[in-house]
Amino acid sequence: MNFLSKIFISNKTTKNTSLNTQLESLLDIKPKNISFYKEALTHKVHNLKDKNGQKINFERLEFLGDAIIETVVSDYLFRELPNANEGELTIMRSKIVNRRHLNELGDSFNITDLLSKNNTNKQLGNNISGNLYEALIGAIFLDKGYEGAKDFIYKNMITPHIDLEKLDKKIGSYKSYMIEWAQKNHHNLAFFSEDDINNGKQNYFKVNLMLNQKKISQGRSNSKKKAEEIAARRAYFAIHPNYNGKN
Repeated sequence: MNFLSKIFISNKTTKNTSLNTQLESLLDIKPKNISFYKEALTHKVHNLKDKNGQKINFERLEFLGDAIIETVVSDYLFRELPNANEGELTIMRSKIVNRRHLNELGDSFNITDLLSKNNTNKQLGNNISGNLYEALIGAIFLDKGYEGAKDFIYKNMITPHIDLEKLDKKIGSYKSYMIEWAQKNHHNLAFFSEDDINNGKQNYFKVNLMLNQKKISQGRSNSKKKAEEIAARRAYFAIHPNYNGKN
């Protein structure tokens, strides 16, 4: 069990001074109000409430943290890319603030280790690490203010992980790329979706990507949007078989 796991396991003998020390080691800051961080790393499955009956879990702080991250990253891109237009800045931001990247950042702190071992992966969801990371940013904002949250985002997200030159070449959405590529090269491209029925229940969507009336790829996921992105990504690599980059 690592030190993160020990922070939020229910233990009435744990003192706030010890908790502050552990959080300082994790965040490299000195928390003022420990309750923000406890809430940021509490899952709703515990069904905890405060003395006023208000639910205690990370979801409200996740909402706040998401907005703070977008603000800080938008400000960073606005200053670093003075010649980029609104659309270009939006695309660049989406490449930085995407679910996969946030999940990776959350995993780097082993955030899910703080949650009860009785929870199943289905209960926690596939994006729990990223959600908790956003909640953590929300907690830092409430505890340390905007500058404190900004410093944390720069230190743990922007400075070590963002290379604007490489990011500019990175594909943010394969579906958008394929649509633009088809229009530019005068190809007929279309997505056709169908319900994927299993034991009488609709569990997945299946999407076929057609290029000039010919099926070139297929995607399958629990959401239509994800299935389309999977199909588009597979189509991209089918069209660019010698591509060796990472996206």
